[in-house]
Amino acid sequence: MAAAVVAYLMPMAIINEAIPAATARCSRAGFKRGFVKALPFLLSNGLAGVVMGVAYRGVGLGFVPAVLFSVVVYSATAQAVTLGMWAAAPPIIPMVIACVATNARYLVMGAHLHQLFGRLRKRITLPILFFLADASWLMTTADAERNDADAGYLLGASAPMAIGWVGGTALGYGLPLQPDGPLAIAAALLPAAFIATLLPSQWRGKRSILPWLLAAITAVLVSRFMAPNWAMLIGGAVGTGFSMLRGDHA
Repeated sequence: MAAAVVAYLMPMAIINEAIPAATARCSRAGFKRGFVKALPFLLSNGLAGVVMGVAYRGVGLGFVPAVLFSVVVYSATAQAVTLGMWAAAPPIIPMVIACVATNARYLVMGAHLHQLFGRLRKRITLPILFFLADASWLMTTADAERNDADAGYLLGASAPMAIGWVGGTALGYGLPLQPDGPLAIAAALLPAAFIATLLPSQWRGKRSILPWLLAAITAVLVSRFMAPNWAMLIGGAVGTGFSMLRGDHA
């Protein structure tokens, strides 16, 4: 993700407990280990990508733009949120803002990965960061606690997720499925589903209760005057802003 690449280049110290970058490496063994561990995501991301591909065809997007959307943006959450904002004349600026807001968490991930892989050459780490996903970040963090930090593991863990998502988008677009009925419901639920998968990694105990509560209350109030997607984004911004002002760590 672009946000992760930017944050990686910044010498930030957001996460206190990090593996020293001096021990970092990028190995084939790490790639293989990460790839095997992440193979289940090939199916799960593929199924979600199929729904996204069908939904893109339903809003009139061409095959190439639909696949490129999944390749370039490569963010299930951001794509699902912008899909809900789609119109005959897509609101480009609000969509860009939505993408930035939903992907802001990659700034923290990139800063953390800088602590793990900061001494590796940028020509190795930056291309790998393009395929970063929430699950591959979590898997790499856990693996680095048991072994030396290995950028090969991050690439291996990210590969099945990227293949599943982009391949699923292409497959879904080409399948003779109608973008209504159960698929329409599935597409509508994609934003909530992807956000729900992020909750366990964002839970910080009792300190998370107040920011989450503020976000929920704000979203409910804003939804009375604005579209649900904007309510979700503004609610999340309020909760995140409160957490930052309070000095919470990632």
